[in-house]
Amino acid sequence: MKLIPVTEQSYPFETADFHCRLSEFGYVEDEFFMSGTANVYREGEHYRPEVICSDAPYTTRVLVRRPETPAKFSGNVVVEVLNASAMMDIDRMWVDSWKFFTRSGDIYVGITSKGHVVDALKRFDPERYAPINWANPMPERKAPEKLDQFGFLPQFESGLFWDMLTDLAKLLRSEEDANPLREYGKKYLYLTGWSQSGSYLCRYVNSFAYLPENRVGGPVFDGYLAAGCGADMAPMNAYEPRTPMMASNGIPKGSVMGAREPYININTESENRMVRWSDDYDRPDYKFRTYQIPASSHDSKYNLLDYYEGKGREDCRRIGMELTYDGVEGEPLDNPYELVFNAAWRNLYLWVREGMPAPHAPKIETEFTSPEEADPFGAWVRNKPDSFGNAVGGIRTPGADYPVGVYSSSSKMANGKYQAMFGQVIPFSPQKLQALYGTLEHYRKLVSGKADEMIALGFLLPEDREEMIELTVELAAKRGLK
Repeated sequence: MKLIPVTEQSYPFETADFHCRLSEFGYVEDEFFMSGTANVYREGEHYRPEVICSDAPYTTRVLVRRPETPAKFSGNVVVEVLNASAMMDIDRMWVDSWKFFTRSGDIYVGITSKGHVVDALKRFDPERYAPINWANPMPERKAPEKLDQFGFLPQFESGLFWDMLTDLAKLLRSEEDANPLREYGKKYLYLTGWSQSGSYLCRYVNSFAYLPENRVGGPVFDGYLAAGCGADMAPMNAYEPRTPMMASNGIPKGSVMGAREPYININTESENRMVRWSDDYDRPDYKFRTYQIPASSHDSKYNLLDYYEGKGREDCRRIGMELTYDGVEGEPLDNPYELVFNAAWRNLYLWVREGMPAPHAPKIETEFTSPEEADPFGAWVRNKPDSFGNAVGGIRTPGADYPVGVYSSSSKMANGKYQAMFGQVIPFSPQKLQALYGTLEHYRKLVSGKADEMIALGFLLPEDREEMIELTVELAAKRGLK
């Protein structure tokens, strides 16, 4: 691991300092380049990896956000597989829970997961990121005929990532001088990822986590938290397809996931109707929870717009990425569902460290439709609506139980098509809000009671109570309730 210096002119892409002001929390952020060699694998029987190329050189980047003083360290290290869906590194799990991590004393580590982001990094700062290397060691292979959401760029080999991740986990647990966390003592490692990166967790658990050579001295990771995804596995290498989540007739396949270590998967409305998790599990060798949040979408006003406001948005523009809401009806989805993530992290920590199983949550209710009514994803399943048109079931936030509009997990664009990942809200009129809730003061009482209920059920932290209440009440006031 090589520390890359920070200056006013040269700093990490997606640095958290601009938005989070880490020093105010006693945190520091460092960027490292990790170099080594990795094998390329193909998928064998029972998902086992088979080596097709050995010892390909790589250099990737690693972000570390940590308490400046080891005495403030909680013992928890969250390792995020940075999302590459937009052809740039996205630290979505940090975006949703950074206040929890810094409040708790957790260490956050983000690792670049795909060569697809290399060009964006080098557009952002050619000199800083010149050493990054995800070169394809087997370019003679025939390109895949059919592409899926993981994409294909022949100059890069995404299959190098599996050994990179194992190398990183082993280093973080070691006493080596190269370990940037060597002075922080005993650590519990948790692997996390959002959307496409969640499929990396599924692949790692099914193909790499339990290989004997990776479990010397204990598990590679002590727990897992995936979000915005199902149980489909990322391709073993850049030339192999992923296993699709949906059958050809548009009806979702059943999803089953679990691990010997605790595993929690969080879904918004955007994914849950495709995922259709079979159940929770509490077997000693198969631990799993599904947390599904209504009045939510894959992307939201907070985690795709508000968090990046200012310098973060400017840095995205430097690489040619404009962060926008493309909907033409209503407003960008703004129900503050992200605070549920904090409770999920607390539940995972207790499950791992204290053996206290995470609470079970009800699923969002779904119903079958017809091919003519298929949603923007092409699924024949939809979230069952209540009398307002909002989803029924799931982990109920105050905004879901006491809505100030109709929430949809997709949004209609100017061309008549749908943005299936960024939802919209059609606000209720001030007159309707008054008829439903009377006054803003009464609405606050309702919301406060619901926040207390969430705390009792284990889906909201007491420390987040006031923020949940204020954010929800502010939306009602914005929409005309007095």
